[in-house]
Amino acid sequence: MRLFRIAFTTLVMVVTAQLFTPRELAAQSKNRDLITREDIENSAQKDADIYSVIRALRPKFLEMPRGVRTLGNSSVRMSLYVDGARESGFDALKRIPASSVEEVRYQDPSTAESEHGFEASGGALVVKRLKAPATPPPDL
Repeated sequence: MRLFRIAFTTLVMVVTAQLFTPRELAAQSKNRDLITREDIENSAQKDADIYSVIRALRPKFLEMPRGVRTLGNSSVRMSLYVDGARESGFDALKRIPASSVEEVRYQDPSTAESEHGFEASGGALVVKRLKAPATPPPDL
């Protein structure tokens, strides 16, 4: 039994070392506030809406940031920006195909407020869509 426990522990350590190299761990911590085009394409939800991709890859993006408080009856909510325009709610994410998104970036409350103003004091989710390729003018 003891030999089995040692063999199992060794196996777990080897598999863990192969799955998580220091470079991969550093990349994950560096990009924890970003979903890139590559992440979207590698996602099982790549053919769904961007809301489904966010729920699968970074569900914390859709939660209220820690430390944000409400005052009285008014509540501070996260804001959503799609290509620089503020959206009225997160339901807009369900209407955006994941295939049309370049990146999704989470901004903590202080970053969001400094970039977008007081209306984003609860944090922000910034969606950047792919730019449509320029079509050449028709030949006359």
